[in-house]
Amino acid sequence: MIPTYGRVLSAIEKALWELVEEYRGVGKSLWDLVEGQERNMAQLERIGAMMEWRWGSEEESRNRDEEEGSEDGPREEGTPLSISC
Repeated sequence: MIPTYGRVLSAIEKALWELVEEYRGVGKSLWDLVEGQERNMAQLERIGAMMEWRWGSEEESRNRDEEEGSEDGPREEGTPLSISC
């Protein structure tokens, strides 16, 4: 009877070790996902900052163009500022 218990305990111990190893593998996979998510978030923040900078630069340029164009009053696209006759 004791050898039977020994084999049963051995099988249980082996199964537990396999579960522990699988748990560690799942834990590592989850940690890799978290790290990947952190990298993705950092990259999205950099992209957002670049877009804000670019849009800000474009708007400043548009505002400058509008201010320069307003010296002679509003004009239509393609209309020269001065016409010589």
